Amino acid sequence: MLTQDKYARGILRELYLRGALTRKQIMANLPMRLNSLVATSNRLEEEGFIFREEADRQRNVPLELHPRRFASVGIEHGESFAVFTLLNSTAEHIVTVRVDLPQEVGGAKRLRRIMNLIDDFIRRNSEYEVSMLGFADIGIVNTESGTGVYSAHIPDWENVPLQSELESRFGCFCRVVDRSGASALDLLRLHQNDESVRNSLQVFVGNGIGATILQNGRYFGEDTPSSCQLGHIIVNPGGELCHCGNRGCLETMSSILAIVSRVSQLSNGEISTKAELMAALADGNKICEDAVCEATRVLGIAIANTVTFTGITNVYLRCELCQASQNFLESVRETLLENVIRPFRQKVRLAASNQEEDSAAVGAAFYTQREFFAVEK
Repeated sequence: MLTQDKYARGILRELYLRGALTRKQIMANLPMRLNSLVATSNRLEEEGFIFREEADRQRNVPLELHPRRFASVGIEHGESFAVFTLLNSTAEHIVTVRVDLPQEVGGAKRLRRIMNLIDDFIRRNSEYEVSMLGFADIGIVNTESGTGVYSAHIPDWENVPLQSELESRFGCFCRVVDRSGASALDLLRLHQNDESVRNSLQVFVGNGIGATILQNGRYFGEDTPSSCQLGHIIVNPGGELCHCGNRGCLETMSSILAIVSRVSQLSNGEISTKAELMAALADGNKICEDAVCEATRVLGIAIANTVTFTGITNVYLRCELCQASQNFLESVRETLLENVIRPFRQKVRLAASNQEEDSAAVGAAFYTQREFFAVEK
């Protein structure tokens, strides 16, 4: 197969990483003789993998990847939903679909449902040739083995061989990443040359709390047996029982669900859903703002401890409350600055991440595409 040839893959990799290039520009970065490069690029063009910007010219014409070849599908697996997204060969976002999943259904039955939905998504976008699948899984993952190690929120979701099952079913190149890591990789996709993104701590606060690290543009979980679990560090020993089975986890005090629960108690049940919380915050409800500030104090200390331990001072926080609450982001920042070790206090920067809701699915697709072109076959 032509795309398995090392010279062909070298050409494809250069075009993916650098965009449109002439043969002379490609040869400057590849150890190929000109006649081999011309012959290989001609074959890639004949088979529709690449094209010339000006088809009637032969010399000094930029070559590009065909936008409908080497497409990547990203999947975000959440508690009660799955998100499917498609990137073309230049990592451009094409389409996203969100599907509800019953939270009480887990294990093999849930995986079969997700794979059927992937199949349907690919069929609906059949004008693109899907070569890669990226799976952003809920909970702990092992990126090296492509395994969904454990989710506290999904029944029977433990040691799920996601990569091998997906590769067997679809015959595609696959990679597995945790949702927080995938979202961070989407931010990297949007800001690939921004050093504050390339070296950053990224925290996601939703129904759970996740975190990941980017170092020199590399996802921390690439080389570790499991993903980070900031939400399950103990911040209140002997406290409320968490989904994971421990007591006093950060998620029990600072997740959106924890804030909803606290507000429900304080309001005697008048505000008892996420939607009601968001509406009340928009109206400046003091009970809600007080509960948010209480949660942010614990979250800010957890982030400060992480910054102190890692030395990474660029922090991005992704949470709906950054926009919904008047005090959320500033309260986290204030607590972070109060508790981080002094030498980092002048360096640490906290910013809200304004990514789209499908960022984890997009990030998984981008990560897998990047790995596909990087891997030597």
